[in-house]
Amino acid sequence: MTVLAIFLLIIGMLLVLIGALLILIGTFLIAVGATLILMGMAVIAVGAFLLIRRLLDHDRARSHSW
Repeated sequence: MTVLAIFLLIIGMLLVLIGALLILIGTFLIAVGATLILMGMAVIAVGAFLLIRRLLDHDRARSHSW
């Protein structure tokens, strides 16, 4: 009975440690994902800004052409 108790204690401790490790990995992955989303939004904003600026400059250049 003592061997079974020690075995179950070891198994339980391993399960708790594996669970905690998975939570930490999940938290890290969520942080990485949020960072990538923010970087993507910034890149989209810069691209949209440059595209709109180019379109507006193109319209202005056409209106000033002879």
